[in-house]
Order: sequence, then structure tokens, then C-alpha cells
Amino acid sequence: MLWMRDNTKVDTQDDRPVDSSFVRTTLVHRRRHGTFPWWHTAAVAEIPGVVDELAATMLSECMFPIARAGFTAVAFRPALIDLSSSTDALARVIDEAHRVGLKVLVRLSGADHRPWEPNEPWTAFYGEEENTVHMVVRARAALKAGADGIDMGLIEDAPEDPLAAEKHERFSALARLLQAELLDFSPDHILGSEARVENEQSYSRHLKEEWFHHLRDNRLQKVPFDARALETEIAASLYERDRLGSVPAWKATRARLVGTPGVANNYSGSWEDGASPLRRSAMRLVVAALPGTIYLPFGFSGGHVEFEGTAVRPQPAQTDSERMRVRHTTLALRIRAENQLATGSFAFVSGLEWQKKGVSVAMSGGIMAVLNTTDEWIDVSPDNQLLVRSDSVQAEDLPATRALFEGQSLCYSQSDRERQNRMAPETTAWFKPQLVNGGE
Repeated sequence: MLWMRDNTKVDTQDDRPVDSSFVRTTLVHRRRHGTFPWWHTAAVAEIPGVVDELAATMLSECMFPIARAGFTAVAFRPALIDLSSSTDALARVIDEAHRVGLKVLVRLSGADHRPWEPNEPWTAFYGEEENTVHMVVRARAALKAGADGIDMGLIEDAPEDPLAAEKHERFSALARLLQAELLDFSPDHILGSEARVENEQSYSRHLKEEWFHHLRDNRLQKVPFDARALETEIAASLYERDRLGSVPAWKATRARLVGTPGVANNYSGSWEDGASPLRRSAMRLVVAALPGTIYLPFGFSGGHVEFEGTAVRPQPAQTDSERMRVRHTTLALRIRAENQLATGSFAFVSGLEWQKKGVSVAMSGGIMAVLNTTDEWIDVSPDNQLLVRSDSVQAEDLPATRALFEGQSLCYSQSDRERQNRMAPETTAWFKPQLVNGGE
């Protein structure tokens, strides 16, 4: 039982009747203790599009800014690099990532387990990617070049196919083969992929049988911008992962959709329909507050993205707005790391005096994350100390930023909390709640 500064009671028993005057906390994920492999807590910068040799050179120059922003890993797809003739271009970008302390996940599409044939109208493969057998060969080449993990991309299930069971078994065999390849290099090398939750049976098999180190899903990509809906999907994902003992892996946006807004959104009615930069910033902080590993788009979190066809042309932040996004990301990821949010407990809070319908409040470790999905301003109690807000990192709004970007330790000064704690519509903010007694 916790007591807040205003003497309201926080009840952590979800099935106990609670008086309407009480604040209620629903614990959905318990804190984990101990030391963990890097992939349990990774913050991954996801590069959109596909990488050719020029993109690999440009990406090498982005590695230091990515690491400085607080990311611990980077993921990209070198579909336009012929790894059978030379891995030099890939090795150079991996070496630069390792030099600045980043892990590298090489995406080799081919998770779709339908057999490839030249006359098929659609294929999971592109450029130098040919088929699933070739995928194993490319995976081995990427690992020899220094990759820390292989990502199989999006799994395209076809449950209506009469041969679905047979194809799933072939896919499971492919995943096991890649896992064996990874173990030949190191137990710390990982296998990742992405699955859709719409077909529950297929999704459940991927989650339970393939045992990916990172299995992302599309829950947060298809959810509307609604506090209750977001809470429901987050709680469901944490429940199923915790039940199986797997690491939560979060992704809220299609990386390409950020850089090319004209690309069709697969999920009509989701939060990304007509999403403004303000809403994208808010969702970035929502994801950064979640336990487990997180995937954030490079084009909206750490740099500048252009395309030549499908080939990406990544660069460090170029404009004032991009540099502002980098500041947001840097502060959020530093707070995330210092407060160990990746391994902390996670709970939803309701019944706060200032909390309106459409306002989600979560306790992530010792941080209170507030999301305002309403069209009204809200006033968070000044008892709570602002840490970061999605709509500003200006010194007058957040005194800690000057110390942060001058390389000093985080130090939050006393300031006009009533003004700072006013939250605009479509924003997220993190606070340090002031507790009289208690903790996690």
C-alpha cells in the first residue's frame, strides 16, 4: 500500500472493491531483478527502407549520433548489398557501430514461409534477397561480418492456405536453423522477427514455438489514439509475454511511414491516421516508458531520412525540428536507462483528482507517465516533478535539459511547476511523483 502526498490511498489489489475517492493502481508487470543480456533492455534505432553500399557508408556516419542519443542497438536491411561477393561494406558499418558501443541487427527478409516462385505476384524478398535458402547463406555472411543478431522481418501468415500447417513447420525449421547459426557465434547473438496479432492461432505459435529473442507485434501500430485502448493493448501484451517468460518488444510505427507520410497506412483508424509531429512525439514517449526492449524509428528519433527509390539515405539531424526530436529522444532514453524502466514494474493508475477521461497514467518503475488523448488541456498536480514532456525541451519548460546537453548529470531545479505541469492535447509527459511512504 502506498500513500501519496495528498493522503490518497493507492490500492494495488485489482480485484478489491475501491471507493471512488481512492486512487487505484493496477499492476500489470512486475519488476525483474538481476543482470540481463543486452537484448533484454535494448533501445533499437530502426532504419527504414533498404540499404545499398552508399547507404551503408552514410549510415556509418550516423552511428555516433545514434549512440550519443542513447540508443544501444541499430537495425537495418542490407537488401541491396550482394553479400556473396563481398561483405566489406556491411563490415565497415558494423565495425563503426561497435566502435561507439552499438549492437547491430541485420534484417534479412524471408520470414514469409510461402515458397518463392518467379511467377508469384508478391514476394517477401527484394534486391539481392532470393529465397529462404539464400537467406541462411546471407545470415551466415552477416554474422561473419560482425552482426550481433539476425532479424527475419515481418512474418506473412496465410491461415486460409490449405498448406498453412506444412508451411508453418518449414518456417519453424528455418527459425531453428538460424538459431543454430547464431549459437555458433555466441549465446548473446539474437534472432528477431515481427508478427501480426490478427490471426491468434498463428501468432500464438510464433510466440510459443519459435522462441524469438525479439518478437515484435502490431498491437501498437493498429490501436487508435485513445487512452483506454492503448492501456488494454499494452496490458494484454505484457500479460502474454510474462506468462511465457519472453521479453516484451515494442514497436508503434512503421519506420517507412515516418519518412514518407504518403505511404498507405495498413491500419485504418489507428493512431497514425493523420498523425501530427506532436502526436508522434507523444507516442515515442509512451513506447520509451514500456518495460522490455523498444524499437524507435531513426527518422523521427535520431536523424534525417531521404530515399532514392527504396534505398534509404540516412543522415544525422539536419533541421531544427529534427534536432529537437533528437533532444527529446536523448533525454527520454537517458531517463529510461537511469531509472531502469526496461526491467522495472509497470502499472496503470486511475482515480487521480486531476485525471480526466481520456488521460492515461502509468507508473513505470519510479516514473509516472501521463498521456493526454483528449482535446483539452490538463493540469497535473504540482506535487509531481516534471522530467520530460513530448512537446518541448526548452530550458524554461524543463530546467534539466541544459545540464543534460552540456554533458553534466541530470539535475532538476525548482521552478514554476503549475505552468510546467500543464499538458496540451496529444502530449505525453514523465514525472517523478512525490511519495510520502512507499516505493515499488
